[in-house]
Amino acid sequence: MFERKHNGKQTSAQAEKRVVLITVLAIALGVVGVLVALDRSENVAKVVDAASAVKTERALIAIEGMSCTSCASGIKAILKRTPGVISAEVSYERREAIVDYDADKTSREKIVEAITKLGYKATVKS
Repeated sequence: MFERKHNGKQTSAQAEKRVVLITVLAIALGVVGVLVALDRSENVAKVVDAASAVKTERALIAIEGMSCTSCASGIKAILKRTPGVISAEVSYERREAIVDYDADKTSREKIVEAITKLGYKATVKS
């Protein structure tokens, strides 16, 4: 199938076959790269669509009974584990929490309840 001259050099037919093979491989790799890029962009679009469908609301909650910054850290940790809570910032100095949440999964009342279960008095400011 592969012919070689006596001096070890390949024939022009062999060289042509190698060029064709390399070209086919390059095209195949390019197609795979394009397919992977398209798949990633479709996944990104799905995530963006899902994120835009979330009904995010913000609650400002007054908290009484905190005695140190560790109290604020503990409240923040519990809030972040509360279903529907997207983000939470708790300030010992201001005695309040700012909570962003998915209104379809939780409510201000449930957030207040989570804080109250820890032994603090929590009320919605806005």
